[in-house]
Amino acid sequence: MFNKFLSFLKFYVISFLLVTTIKAQEIPQKTPAQLPNLSGYPVVLDKDTLFHIYNGIGPFSAEKRAGEISIGLKNLVEKDSLNVDSLSLEMQNGMALIRDNNTIIMAITPADTLSNGKSLEILSGEYFELIKEKVEATKSIYSQKTIIEKLIYISIFFVGFILLMWINRLVFPRIYAALEKLEGKVFKSFSIKKFEILKGTDLIDITTIIMKGLRLLITLAAIYSLLVFTVTNLPWTRHWYIQPILRGILLFIFVTVVASVLIKGVNVSYRYFTIKYRSWKGTLIKSFKVKSVEILSEDKAVDMLDFATKVIRILLWLIIGYFYITLVFSFFEFSRTWASELIYYILNPLNTVVMSIINFLPNLFFIIVIITVFNYLIKFVKYFFNEVEKENIKLPGFHVDWVPSTYKIVRFLIIVLAIIIIFPYLPGSDSEAFKGISVFLGILFSLGSTSAISNIVAGTVLTYMRPFRLGDRVKIADTVGDVVEKTLLVTRVRTVKNVEISIPNSMVLGSHIVNYSTVANEMGLILHTTVTIGYDVPWKQVHELLISAALETDNISKTPAPFVLQTSLDDFYVSYELNAYTDLPGIMAKTYSMLHSKIQDKFNEGGVEIMSPHYGAMRDGNQTTIPSDYLPKEYQAPSFRLFGLDLFGNKNNDNK
Repeated sequence: MFNKFLSFLKFYVISFLLVTTIKAQEIPQKTPAQLPNLSGYPVVLDKDTLFHIYNGIGPFSAEKRAGEISIGLKNLVEKDSLNVDSLSLEMQNGMALIRDNNTIIMAITPADTLSNGKSLEILSGEYFELIKEKVEATKSIYSQKTIIEKLIYISIFFVGFILLMWINRLVFPRIYAALEKLEGKVFKSFSIKKFEILKGTDLIDITTIIMKGLRLLITLAAIYSLLVFTVTNLPWTRHWYIQPILRGILLFIFVTVVASVLIKGVNVSYRYFTIKYRSWKGTLIKSFKVKSVEILSEDKAVDMLDFATKVIRILLWLIIGYFYITLVFSFFEFSRTWASELIYYILNPLNTVVMSIINFLPNLFFIIVIITVFNYLIKFVKYFFNEVEKENIKLPGFHVDWVPSTYKIVRFLIIVLAIIIIFPYLPGSDSEAFKGISVFLGILFSLGSTSAISNIVAGTVLTYMRPFRLGDRVKIADTVGDVVEKTLLVTRVRTVKNVEISIPNSMVLGSHIVNYSTVANEMGLILHTTVTIGYDVPWKQVHELLISAALETDNISKTPAPFVLQTSLDDFYVSYELNAYTDLPGIMAKTYSMLHSKIQDKFNEGGVEIMSPHYGAMRDGNQTTIPSDYLPKEYQAPSFRLFGLDLFGNKNNDNK
């Protein structure tokens, strides 16, 4: 009611000023000094504007005069002994004086009448009655009796509020308990074709949440009513315009709680349905087949439903967030226009996106057709190379191990051709920004992929050079092992120590490659090892011992037969190189180990020492290096001999 009164008073003052302005323009004989000041200053009592002052008196400006009148009215109301009947209106010296006994409250001059065109008697009478009524009303509002009455009303209202909160606390828990007892009676499970979608307990939980929301709404409404009633009934706070702010705060709390519950409900529903989808496999969710050909399996159907549910959850989050922000903005006066701006900021990009999608549909259909055609072309190429790999299709001069790399190259060329055809139909492909980004990415790719391109080229060259195949035992630079993977970028080798080493193809191509497996199955790989034996041992005996050791070694082929080469005749020894064939290069290290063991055994059994040629220039008198297990029981180390005589000068007839 008070707001309506203020609006009416503002309308009245504006209309009054307009009429006064028109009246002033109809009096041309007035001098500029006599014209009223249309920018009046308000006379205020208890925060209510009574009227405006447009002219000053003597040294008092209009602003100073309005302030002094407001202070005088305030002091008048604060007087305990005030009697409204003591206020009087007197005419004196061409002015109207409003008095409180002997105290002048306000003087009204003929200049004040210029602002409204009324006579001095009428204008002063209106001001007097307005001041008298306002002083009397204000005095009544701040009287002890009125304050006590208002406090009693507020106390009664507060008791009612406490009673309502007590009823809420008493009634709603009983309602929650009563809802739980209705399971199976009122709240039954919700099913579709005998498949349970929602349990009775789920429906009870939803109803309970709704009742809790109702309880919160009642509580917030009660708090709002109590605060508004208290503020508007106390004389010191009755002018506070807190209803919109308070209402906005309480509605903000309520909407925030509701939005939180909705978000939590969306998350719980998402988890519930993701679990349900898996329980429906084989029953409600079945694989889709066309003439025994499975188009969509159960697992893929569940994955699609999971994805769709996730998308729906995100959309619901966005919708809830949008409405939440819009509502919160609309609750407060200062942010009310933000809601419409937010709608514009969101809908304008969405409208642009939707229209762009609609305009892009013809090109989209063309792109889909091109992708479909090239997809089937790639499938045909894959089928063709699979048949070549199975040797159902034979190409002269084309090796089977070329199939994977050749297929990748052809597939890459097909994809590049498809991109070239599709590119002009992409949205924004002809824009300067898109072209700039394309050039920038091209420069980055060309600068940053130099080593990658060189590895790809080297990998392609290695594919058609065929220096090795998967599983071959090779030596690349200092790395010896089995080839486990060949790609366009790297070659992976697993060493005998079970260590996998990745070698860039450019390094492989630039290094020498030793392949132990290329002709091992057909001609055999020759394993060779060298021993040095002194000149005192007959070379034929050494040959027999080495060949015998090779023939008794596992993984050594009997044919072709092992053979021995005398590679050098040095100062103290002869170098004998044993050569033996094997068709198992993958266990070359193990074979070498067994061969060396057999050589030691055979030489020890034959009584031939394998020792450093510089062990000693004279061996007389020293224990032999052959292990004692291979020596006869009667063996004794010989004495030291010099020119056929032993250490004691006796002549030695031993011809050994």
